[in-house]
Amino acid sequence: MSLPTWYVCQGLADLMQANGVDDHDVGAMLDYSYQTISNWRKGAGQPSKGDVREFFHHYGNGDEEAMLYMQQVVRSKKADHRELEADPRFNALMLERADRHYRRIIKWAPTVLPGTVQERAYHDLLQEIEGTTDDVSEFGWTFKERRVTGIEARIDKYEMVMIIGDAAFLWLNHLSAAERSEQIEHLRYKNNLPGWNIGVMAQPHSLGGNFDLYLSQGSLSAGPDFVFTEINDRSWCIEEQQRVRLYHDLTKPNRPRATPLEEFLNAERDRLA
Repeated sequence: MSLPTWYVCQGLADLMQANGVDDHDVGAMLDYSYQTISNWRKGAGQPSKGDVREFFHHYGNGDEEAMLYMQQVVRSKKADHRELEADPRFNALMLERADRHYRRIIKWAPTVLPGTVQERAYHDLLQEIEGTTDDVSEFGWTFKERRVTGIEARIDKYEMVMIIGDAAFLWLNHLSAAERSEQIEHLRYKNNLPGWNIGVMAQPHSLGGNFDLYLSQGSLSAGPDFVFTEINDRSWCIEEQQRVRLYHDLTKPNRPRATPLEEFLNAERDRLA
């Protein structure tokens, strides 16, 4: 199953679960057999654009963006998914879904704190430097909060590993003392969540540019293992397993080089005060 196909299958399953309906209910609503709906969830078939529209009309909670992207996936042939896989917004939605289903997530963030551990002041500072409009900034913050809600709602066992470059903490110098303290305490809170492990890379390493590694680790609701990476004008979700292994192999010797978050914060207490 390809990553875009998984996006559709799991999107249907997530909305069905959220609405408390099963294959029989959806089949009756769309005038299909329950086996057809079951096949859609398993990737053995797929709905039409019209089926997606009708499904979202009943169960989509008004999320038109998710509906349009699901329609775009189902109307594309597999070879045409490459364009979608380089769509920054689609990739963001893919990560949001993957946050809820993959059992091991490893993030390497060399220059900026990952969005899911940012406090509002840190987010606003980044948006100011990037020159985004207030509307775009607010949209981005709302989406970050939505991702956080999805992650913290998980009741299964999962591992969230974050390796953050020490350069990401330089941004704190441009916040007020109260804002710095709030951001630091928020990082501590995240680091103490079950399954979370945050380290700070303050020495030479071979990790290269930023990336997020999503490993299913036996999760029945996850899709194929993949890597998300981006540059200034493009982003990609890479699912070729040989390339995924290369990224995974990079983390193995480098992760022990990262300083545990609490140890780093204690050592840098005066600078970060």
